[in-house]
Amino acid sequence: MSAAPETRGFPPAGRFALAAALCSSLGQTFFIGLFGADFRDTFGLSQSGLGALYGSATLASGLLMFWIGSLADHWSMRRAIALVLSGLAIGSLIIATANTVAMLVVGLFLLRLCGQGLAGHLAVVAAARYANQRRGRAVAMVSYGFILGEALLPALVAFGIDDLGWRGVWITASLFTMMVAIPALLYLAWPLTHPREMPKATEHAAGALVMTRRKLFVHGSFVRVLMIVLVPPVVVTAVFLHQGTLVEMLSWDLSDIASGFLLFAVIQGLFAFAGGRVIDRFSARALLRYSLLPAGLGLLSLSLVSSEVSLWLLFAGIGMTAGLNGVITAAVWVELFGSAQLGLIRGVYSALMVVSTALGPVGLGLLFDWNVSLLSMALGYLLYSLLVPLMVLPGVRGVSAA
Repeated sequence: MSAAPETRGFPPAGRFALAAALCSSLGQTFFIGLFGADFRDTFGLSQSGLGALYGSATLASGLLMFWIGSLADHWSMRRAIALVLSGLAIGSLIIATANTVAMLVVGLFLLRLCGQGLAGHLAVVAAARYANQRRGRAVAMVSYGFILGEALLPALVAFGIDDLGWRGVWITASLFTMMVAIPALLYLAWPLTHPREMPKATEHAAGALVMTRRKLFVHGSFVRVLMIVLVPPVVVTAVFLHQGTLVEMLSWDLSDIASGFLLFAVIQGLFAFAGGRVIDRFSARALLRYSLLPAGLGLLSLSLVSSEVSLWLLFAGIGMTAGLNGVITAAVWVELFGSAQLGLIRGVYSALMVVSTALGPVGLGLLFDWNVSLLSMALGYLLYSLLVPLMVLPGVRGVSAA
């Protein structure tokens, strides 16, 4: 946070966060998945084999976030982002030159850890920590970075594979990260790490508890918030992974599914923007009570309206909840615990999110196998989204009052 923060335009922390989130695209599933067929053909992998390798790399990187997420608390943002993007460039280069499955796994691990894990983590930490006056707007810009990558990169990769081959695309990604992304992010991070800054002096909870990972798991407010904010990633991941089952059950057209994803992205961005404004005016905790409801209504539509309409309502509903949850999880930890240990706290949250999203699709698959109706699933989710926030939110308080 600069000594004289701007009051108009995009917050400096938001500009850095957007760029860091965009750079994280190299390690996101949507980007790596574009090369799935090439990986299978080159390394002689089945779909399940590639899925197992990718899942293992993702789980390992996610669990590692439990311990290394706190580097954002001890290093300057410039040093941290330089290290993370260097790891991303190395991972891209390993993928480009891989001639064994072992090299592929190492490359995937680095991409998932440094891209999906740490680059996105640093984007959120920077936005939440250094944009005290307009935190909501800054954390919304993290979502814009993710969405921008999802909108632009698939087409660029398609053209790149035609001209350069899949290995050439990864070499280009590595060179771009080293020669363009790192200098740009170092420049954008300068207002966040200027020597004249005194971040500790801005800590609003000067008398707050010094948190450890063990204390977090027994801290009532942390656990209560987790009961809400871990739900949307689980639901979105499960729905996306089992979209083929929903297509069969509801006789959807695959071309409409593609349009549904576009609607999801647009709605997610709009509600991230709206949620950021609400956070600036009120608080992230004010949104927690209602953030789960849109997805519940979208799920309920699968049983109450025609299949053609329900597709759009489903993607709109989960897009609303995902957009709100993105800005909530970026801002709520600062409201509860201050910003001094934000890296540690978000690292723990990120690890728990990875584990829960790995279990979510398994749970939904079991419900399908047990022939549980879509209506029963939706009603169960709605009951949870109505009752749990009502029961747990009165006890959600900051550490100074804990």
